[in-house]
Amino acid sequence: MSRRVDRYLEREVRYALAGVLIVLLLVVLGGLLTDVLNKIARGRIPPVLLLSQIGLRIPDAMTLLLPLGSLIAVLLAYGRLYRDSEMAVLAASGYGPLRTLRPLLRLGGLLVLLQAALAFYIAPFGREVAARMITETQRSVAVAGLSSGRFVELPGNAGVLYVSKVSPDQRSVEEIMLVRERDGHRLLLTARTGTIEIDEVSDEVVLKLETGERVDGKPGEPNYRRINFAQADIAFPRTQTDSGDDPRQSKRTAALWRADDIDSRAELMRRLAQPVVLLLLLMLAPIMAQSAPRQPRFDKMVVAILLYLTYTNMVELARVWAVSGTLPAWLGTWWVHAAFVAVVFMAWGRELLAWRRGRQALAQLGIKP
Repeated sequence: MSRRVDRYLEREVRYALAGVLIVLLLVVLGGLLTDVLNKIARGRIPPVLLLSQIGLRIPDAMTLLLPLGSLIAVLLAYGRLYRDSEMAVLAASGYGPLRTLRPLLRLGGLLVLLQAALAFYIAPFGREVAARMITETQRSVAVAGLSSGRFVELPGNAGVLYVSKVSPDQRSVEEIMLVRERDGHRLLLTARTGTIEIDEVSDEVVLKLETGERVDGKPGEPNYRRINFAQADIAFPRTQTDSGDDPRQSKRTAALWRADDIDSRAELMRRLAQPVVLLLLLMLAPIMAQSAPRQPRFDKMVVAILLYLTYTNMVELARVWAVSGTLPAWLGTWWVHAAFVAVVFMAWGRELLAWRRGRQALAQLGIKP
């Protein structure tokens, strides 16, 4: 009987968790799309990487969604059982508070492992791949969004470029025209063929033109210069990459363990905190889910979201304090987790005390609990 009830409770939470995560992920995808499009418009991410950049950022977003989604799922699943008086029936059958926690710990163990895998390996790997893709894309003409028969404004105010044909490997072009204006002077370059390379020393994109003509002068004045050339190199700045706010977020966890600087330690604290946050929220969720039969369904959602935001913001604040030296580095974010553990134990202690008093009252009335 007990195992059947455990499976029933676990199944209810799983179904609720799947629905909540789908909704939260759709909301976050809208935000990711807006953020990536904004960076593409500013020239920080090549346009051809739109979908890949969004996909590689999903694991990082899931590290934030999984704790919140798990908390909301338990509130929805257990809250419905309380409103339908199913929990009252289970309690009358001797199904105590700790037993309602047992199926959550079994499911929570899998969720904590998933959260740890996301925080320690998958999310940093996604950030690393995203940054590498941007760098590799910059080594082709796709960095400028070139395509056959189109005028394209180059990044860094490097001018307007037109090509009639782009090679399949996206590294060479034919029938090129480049127009650039600087300090009132206009430069016009035309060439039959060209290739785009990266200068490893200056970190600039170099357009190598072959067999062409250069016209240079100031509009409105007759003294234009016209030069035929066999080869000419034109350099313009590379698109500024932006795969993440902090490059340490794309570092491997093993590298963070070996690092001695405080910033790497702070990033390691952030990753270690994520599974802990998920576990503690799951332990507190059954108590928060308690509700009366006529109580509104979503009244505790606001409290749950505020609790999640308070906890995660305190963890982030403690990490910032450790980096700035306000708190000792060895203390880190652990004092926040210790405080929340105390809150969890106090809540469960109060719940178990009320349960014991209820059983004693029934025993005094001659009712076998």
